[in-house]
Amino acid sequence: MQGFEKIIDHIKSESEKECKEIALKANDEGKRVRSIYSQKEQEAYWACVNKGSKEIEKRIESLSELASDQARKKLIEVQQNALDEVLALTARKLSALPSRKYEELLTRLGIEQGCRPEYLVEQYRDELTPSVLSALFDNRDGTT
Repeated sequence: MQGFEKIIDHIKSESEKECKEIALKANDEGKRVRSIYSQKEQEAYWACVNKGSKEIEKRIESLSELASDQARKKLIEVQQNALDEVLALTARKLSALPSRKYEELLTRLGIEQGCRPEYLVEQYRDELTPSVLSALFDNRDGTT
């Protein structure tokens, strides 16, 4: 029986040796596969980060354009309100002029006599620049 036991021990020893080699190869293959998937995971992560960065840049650009448009609209609104206030003040000042002075002003501007100040201001709205408004109320003769 001793020969039989030697054969079994030899088979057992060879099997253990082969199992260890298979385990080492499997371990090495597992490390290689983990490395490949780790690299692919990193590539996928950075692709997502880059895509997100591009989307954020586009969003920032879009929001910036929107903010610029809103700022321009607000500026136009403020300018229009300021102009409306100046023109309302102009109409009040024209209304406060003595009728003789007002009629002289209309004559100087070549406008039909009897034109109401509100109508005058509205009619000549685009032409009433700050310099024209200043000239209307120039105090050369000491009156407003």
